[in-house]
Amino acid sequence: MLLNENLERILEITESITKEKDYTKLLTRILEDGMEISNADGGTLYLLDEDKLNFFFMITKSKGIKKGGLNEKIELPPVDINSQSVASYSARTKKIVNVSDVYKDSIFNWEGPKKYDKLNNYHTESVLVLPLLDRDSNVLGVMQLINATENDKIIPFSKEVERIIYSLSSLSSVLLNNMRLYENIKELLDSFVSAMVKAIESRTPYNAFHTINVANIASSFVDYINEKNYYFISKDKKEELVLACMLHDVGKLIVPLEILNKAKRFEGSIDMMNLRYELIDSCIKNNYLENKYTKDEYEKEKSYLDKIITFINRLNDSSFLSDDDLNFINEIKDKKYDTPYGELEILKDNELECALIRRGTLTQAERLEIEKHVVYTNEILKEIKFGKKYSNVKNIAASHHEYLNGTGYPNKLKDSDLSILVRIITIVDIYESLVSTDRPYKKPMPNERALSILNEMANKEGKLDKRLVEIFIEFKS
Repeated sequence: MLLNENLERILEITESITKEKDYTKLLTRILEDGMEISNADGGTLYLLDEDKLNFFFMITKSKGIKKGGLNEKIELPPVDINSQSVASYSARTKKIVNVSDVYKDSIFNWEGPKKYDKLNNYHTESVLVLPLLDRDSNVLGVMQLINATENDKIIPFSKEVERIIYSLSSLSSVLLNNMRLYENIKELLDSFVSAMVKAIESRTPYNAFHTINVANIASSFVDYINEKNYYFISKDKKEELVLACMLHDVGKLIVPLEILNKAKRFEGSIDMMNLRYELIDSCIKNNYLENKYTKDEYEKEKSYLDKIITFINRLNDSSFLSDDDLNFINEIKDKKYDTPYGELEILKDNELECALIRRGTLTQAERLEIEKHVVYTNEILKEIKFGKKYSNVKNIAASHHEYLNGTGYPNKLKDSDLSILVRIITIVDIYESLVSTDRPYKKPMPNERALSILNEMANKEGKLDKRLVEIFIEFKS
């Protein structure tokens, strides 16, 4: 292909190369476009890795051979960059090698091509080898073209073709290096996120798999939505959502551990409460021995205290307060005992507050502190430069407790403020929390009951997106 005869096609190839976003496709195009420009019959693309040239892609048009890429490994040993092969020489010296007939050349070791010829009934003649260099002249790999043809005859690769291919390969190499840099940055971001998740989950052993589960469920849910054509969520938006899922609880790094890991009502105080009750029990017995109680009075007082102690310890392990339990707390909340050590209460103020928790294990003050984790998440993530592609990660992650009717937290956002990605993470976060199997303070909820709660939150309470909940129920049923 001569420059003055095929300028338009060369420009088309150049334009398409610059628009290519896929790493594998770009690598394939480097070889295929080089073969098209030179009208070569065969070609091999090597990638350099730790002083080895690994076979990445191979084509021999006349033999119908086309194999390699990321999904198909070429079962050939890598070429040592210090060997005498022409590809190694090109990689070492960063020079182009143009040989018109390998069987007449005595400079390079052509053992590999000649062995290939015998095994495949082929004849290698003209060869053009070019190093793939990035903008800093670092070698990324080598492209080797075989047998330029014209009118079904093998001809040498011309100097003009050599210049054109080298220019296009240089452009491709720069783009390839940019892709590698992007991949390195993404790997860095992914490793950072993984480290953050590990830090979060190491602080909350009862919540060890929540973050990963939310991310996995959200990812699968998006795939389901796209597959069924309910909505279209692009690959970039899906990545943004999954990244937000991985970071949605990063603010829990700041929440105090005694609140974050509070699995029981009287966490941290039940032992002191039982010691106080033992002391009261001893005082009741001493009063009896000192004839301050009759036997009936003693047994009645002792029985009542035992009832209280049993109740308090049962309540400590319960995350639900029944009306009967509430009535008994109101009965005993002001009860005190006179002892030689002063007046002792059955329930101190902070213990009473814990006893009166209707659901869960957290007091109102403790729950408000837990809710601050989304504020902390926002504060942490706003310090990270996510770039344009992931610009919404912070807002998605920090809004996963907002509801469509404005009753969520921390900013009381409403319908118009909440994107589809925020709506998805909210649904998934609630669902995973309900069915989670690693919470010692509650049993995992059956799938049907969890889906029923989501349905109520959407259709009765107006908190969740009705259509998305409907699709999610279909997805999880």
